[in-house]
Amino acid sequence: MGEEASRLAMRNMGWLTTQPDWLKDELLACARLRQYSRGQYAYHFEDGPGGMFGVAEGAFGVLIPSGGEMMMCHVMGPGAWFGWGPVMTGGQRGLSFRALEPSRALYVSLLDLGAIGARNPDLYRLLGALSEASMHAMARAVGDLLISSCDRRIAAVLARLGSEAVGKPPAPLRLAQSVLGQMSNASRVRVNRTLREFETAGWVSVQYQSIRVTDVASLEAFARREG
Repeated sequence: MGEEASRLAMRNMGWLTTQPDWLKDELLACARLRQYSRGQYAYHFEDGPGGMFGVAEGAFGVLIPSGGEMMMCHVMGPGAWFGWGPVMTGGQRGLSFRALEPSRALYVSLLDLGAIGARNPDLYRLLGALSEASMHAMARAVGDLLISSCDRRIAAVLARLGSEAVGKPPAPLRLAQSVLGQMSNASRVRVNRTLREFETAGWVSVQYQSIRVTDVASLEAFARREG
């Protein structure tokens, strides 16, 4: 998918679909396509200020600092935007973003964002709302980790990620089982066993290095049940 096709796709999915036309036009007019190989970083924790990214294809893992390591807590797929923090604060990057598969993202530079904001200060209110929505996603990730049952934690993480997947059928999650274990605080052995059980129930489909969530509602019900 080239730059123009990526702009058209981003206009019609995810966060931008709910935004006013002037913002869609402004962001996409100055957005430039960047390609990432699996494992390549869009940026690292504590990097200097930069612009924001819209995921056009593929997926990026969200990594947070924890106990001296960077741990993955969430995944952002097509239609998601990230990296607006320096636009609001002028500060360093507070997270790391790593491509989980070959991915493409539209990049809007800090300079271009500043120019858009100068023309229409409502940009900052809209980015503030995006920031709040992302904070809710991060809060849900924390809440998932507070679930006492290991199997239910795994279900909660899969439901959260599956609910944000796009396409019909939803695109598979390019997650190694070890990464899913990290996100749900579970051993790889436990993740493997639990995934087999969920697959038998018809809630997921598991292939090498990927998991397709096929029944978000059942995973959510299982994750939130008592006991």
